[in-house]
Amino acid sequence: MYFKASFTFSILFFLLSLALISCSTEYAATVKEQRAEFKTYSLSMVPGQVPVPNSIKSLQFYPEGSPSSLPVLELGKPKNLILSFDELTSVSGQFRISFTHHEQNWEESNIPDAWYLDGVNEIVVQGGERNAQNDPGYFHYSFTIPGNRVRFAMSGNYLLHVYDQQSGIELFSLPFFVTEDAGEVSTNVETIYNSGNSGAAVDQLFSEFRSPDFVELPQFDLSFSFAQNHLLSTLKIPSEVSNVVQGVTEFHLSRSQAYEANFDYSRLDLHEFTTQTYQIFDYQPASIPPKVILREDFLNFTATPNIDHDNTFGRPNSGRYARYGEVFFRFNTMGRLLNSDGIFLIGDFNQWTISDRYKLRYNEETELFETSALIKEGIYTYKYVTITNGKIDQFTLSDTITKQTQRYTVFVYFRDNEFQYDRLLKVKDFYLIFHYLYLL
Repeated sequence: MYFKASFTFSILFFLLSLALISCSTEYAATVKEQRAEFKTYSLSMVPGQVPVPNSIKSLQFYPEGSPSSLPVLELGKPKNLILSFDELTSVSGQFRISFTHHEQNWEESNIPDAWYLDGVNEIVVQGGERNAQNDPGYFHYSFTIPGNRVRFAMSGNYLLHVYDQQSGIELFSLPFFVTEDAGEVSTNVETIYNSGNSGAAVDQLFSEFRSPDFVELPQFDLSFSFAQNHLLSTLKIPSEVSNVVQGVTEFHLSRSQAYEANFDYSRLDLHEFTTQTYQIFDYQPASIPPKVILREDFLNFTATPNIDHDNTFGRPNSGRYARYGEVFFRFNTMGRLLNSDGIFLIGDFNQWTISDRYKLRYNEETELFETSALIKEGIYTYKYVTITNGKIDQFTLSDTITKQTQRYTVFVYFRDNEFQYDRLLKVKDFYLIFHYLYLL
């Protein structure tokens, strides 16, 4: 009797293990297949970053209490980062998180884990909260980083890596920063009109950095970069750097490096799936998933004037009753024939990444370019871009050539010659509305 029961249990355990291995292999293949959809261009991703698979939605990554800020920690301070996301699945998952340290150019540094981390370089996360809706069902995960088990001991650029615990597949990675908050930086912006793409305005950035005392040779040991609208692919290293006054370094973008000042966005208000929400033309809750059809976007009449694009993740509803819908975008080019290799939808909901999944197709019946995306109730930003001769064109479909609100970030690095890595001394945000500069 005991042998029979033990044998039966062994068979069941074997079959369960086989099923789990099969599911793990299938899951890994699905992630790789989804990842193959992504091309190499994203407005928000840095070199070496792994894109989020289709099974992960509504990603959020920000400093605790500051959802509109870049993910930046101050060295030695107790503040945490918040990471949250939904996994579209009917079974609660388990994830493993680890960290890598990187140079200014995002190449991985040669610093050992034990030097830049005070604690373990592995956090296991499980036990997500199941949503109260179906079609599709999902589990919501939210946790703090670094929490109580790890502390970052060196400043610099970092990547956070999220793995599926069972298969070992890296699901995605996210950049963040640890700064020493040393020294002082100030910035001015000169807007030059009729100088950019098709006569658009451009912003030329001028900054000044007052070094802390330990910087003895700023002309050799300091380096800088700028980013526009928290989109890290826009990072630029200023070509003009000078040290006229002792302890003060002036640096600025050359005219050819200036940022397009008409970079604009459209606001997507999906706070509730109902036709009472202005942008929603039709809502079909009986569809699986529910179908949300937006009003037409018209060329040159899409962007929201002076929208403050404060992060690259949007503001998805975090409540248990929040729903996902297949949201249909419809773009009217007003009869204009576009000489391009395609129109693409990019936004907070797809990491601002060019993908065939979000390529617009022309519908002869409606005479509109159309595509769809699975999006959760919430508030987002998005825009349409084209690919011309294999290159991204962010401005052909822009609504205006005039000045729009732009947010810029300054990064100041110090080359540590003893340990051979790039220390991050300062991160400073500012944005320009028309002719007024606002420090944050």
